[in-house]
This record gives sequence, structure tokens and C-alpha cells, in this order.
Amino acid sequence: MGTSSSARGTSPRASLVPPHADTDPTVPVPAPVGNRFRTFRTEFGRFCEGGGRGSVRSALGHYARTSTGGSTIGPRRFGPAYAAGGSLFGLLGNMRAGGDGAAFAGIDLSGLVGRTVGYAAQEIARALTPENEDAERIRVAIHEAIAEVLPDVEIFDPTAMSADQVIAVLLDFLARVLFRQVTEDAGSAWNKAPSGDRTIQAENELFDLVKVAMDRHLGPALAGGVGNLSRTQVERLQREAMNEVWREWEAYE
Repeated sequence: MGTSSSARGTSPRASLVPPHADTDPTVPVPAPVGNRFRTFRTEFGRFCEGGGRGSVRSALGHYARTSTGGSTIGPRRFGPAYAAGGSLFGLLGNMRAGGDGAAFAGIDLSGLVGRTVGYAAQEIARALTPENEDAERIRVAIHEAIAEVLPDVEIFDPTAMSADQVIAVLLDFLARVLFRQVTEDAGSAWNKAPSGDRTIQAENELFDLVKVAMDRHLGPALAGGVGNLSRTQVERLQREAMNEVWREWEAYE
């Protein structure tokens, strides 16, 4: 997955919700308060040092409550991801039923059938990547999610995908987007890790925590939805799940 431990992280003066990513652009965004990342980064640094589950839970509690403005604000910044996720879910469901994916990607992707999964993942990610500041994060998350869910398949055959695999791709995608946001906001707190091995271990621990939360709050809402949920409905379900993740994290002390 990888982090950027040399980066300072998001400036505390930056808007809580970037305008291009806001799901509720007509609703005013509060001004950021003080050094909103300080306590989060302090606790996250302890986690990177080896502080364990208590430290990462404490860090995420401060992240949800203070760094990102709480559950009414934080989940608003993932608008492009929700849109891409809605398209990804619809595209895979469409191609699983024998379609060409054009209704969701804007181009005929039937030529990917029979190619390697790696190549198909790359081209699907390319087709669904938005033209905004979140482009690279979303492109990488789509590519990695498909590769993660279909690791033992050499040839891309969407008609052989199960409904559970389509759901798993979306869950993994959104978890990777959130994981990347948290790691970027943590910034130089990653430098507290005493070794490269500890950095990798901390990444895996954090991703597992994020993935479990996403599975818990989004997975049940998608059950039975492949081929039945519209793109708009999937976007809404992702936002609702992200709201629930924030509320869960807000309760962490």
C-alpha cells in the first residue's frame, strides 16, 4: 500500500472539505479549528512506535472528532470516490451479466475479456478515474481492489465473477480510499516508526481496521444488490456507510 512518511501531511489551515470533493456543496463548511491534527498525529505516532490497538483507536477518535470536523463534515470530502464507486459497482455488475460496461465507463470495455486481470484492472481504473485532485488516489484504489479480489485468476472473465466478488471489490476500493486519506493526513507521524518493518506492520494493522469497519457498515447494505442497485443508490449507500464509520470512530477514546 505504501505511505509517504516524509510528507508533512495536510495543513491544519486547509479546508475541512475540498470544494471539488464536497458531497453537499450548498451547505457551508465550518472553518478549521486551531491545530486540528495535533492530537491525532501525536497518538498516531505512538501507534507507529508500537503503541498497539489502544493508540490507533485513540488516534482515529481524535481524527473523526477534531481533525475532520465530525461525522457531519468528514464524510463529505469523498464525493469523487462515491461517484467512482457507484460506477465501479455498476460496471462490474453489468459486465458480469454480459454487458460491455459502456453505460458506466463511457466506453466499450468488452475487449478486456480474455486479457489478464492486471491489464483489465488497469484499464477499468483508467476509465473510471475522475479529472480532479483525487484522480490518482481513486485510480490506484480501483486497480488494487480488483487485483486483491481476483488474485488467483489469470484471465479476466467478468461473467465468472460472483456477486460476492463484485461487492468485495467495492468494499476494498472504498476502504483503500479512506486508508489513503488517513495515512496522508498523518503525515510525518509515520516517522515515529522505529523501522521499515514496523511501518509495514502499522500500515497493515491500520488497513485491516479500516477494512473491517467498511465491511461492517457497507457490506450488508450491498447484499443482493448486484444488478439491482442504481449508481445513485450505491453512491448513497457508500456515503451512509462512511457516516457510520465516522460515528464509530468518534466513540473511540
